[in-house]
Amino acid sequence: MGVGVACLAAWGTPAMAADAVRDVTGATSAQIAAPAVPAQSATAPAAASGTIQELRDRIQNKEVTELRTTYNGRYGASLLFYPQTLGYYVALFHEGQFWRVVKLNNEKKAEALYADFVRQTQVLADVEINRIKLEAQKAMIERQLAESESRLNAVQNDLSIQRQQEQALAQNQQAVREQAAALETERSAARIRLSDVQGQIRSLEAQQNAVDSDLVRSVRSSAKKTTRRR
Repeated sequence: MGVGVACLAAWGTPAMAADAVRDVTGATSAQIAAPAVPAQSATAPAAASGTIQELRDRIQNKEVTELRTTYNGRYGASLLFYPQTLGYYVALFHEGQFWRVVKLNNEKKAEALYADFVRQTQVLADVEINRIKLEAQKAMIERQLAESESRLNAVQNDLSIQRQQEQALAQNQQAVREQAAALETERSAARIRLSDVQGQIRSLEAQQNAVDSDLVRSVRSSAKKTTRRR
């Protein structure tokens, strides 16, 4: 048996069917969304239980052979052969649960219906596939958003620190300028004071020199007078 028959052979109940397809598709039981088929007694006559349950019974009893099975996402279609009547079962299923089963005695009609069911699974799976892609894209965008928000916070923190540093630098520059202005004022005042003191020194030195000159002249004058008297 192929993969499809291996799964179909286990389909005795909807739960077993879901487990079978979950092994193939990786789907969880919570994802099963196809219309559920009411459970039928395994011992009930095929005519009373319907074609879906009839196929389940035939699969469970290994009375049918899988000819073809196609999976599209979580949807699938199967063509099975019933040797006792040379008949065919064409099944459409979703996550292991038969959705529609048609019994035919004409091979061409069975093949044509199977091909139609395959096309239906493609159309139905497109919606699922698109959803899967959108979920992946959404998850990727959310990851990128989280990374961007983290980067934004980092940049904002850097900018905040930069602004604090610039503010502190500006305050420091202002303080330095004020200190320089005060020093310049003090320097100018000191220069004026120095000039004044130096002027006073020169004046006093001039006075001192004048006194010294007067004293020298006085001494010389006295010396001349003494010499004349002799």
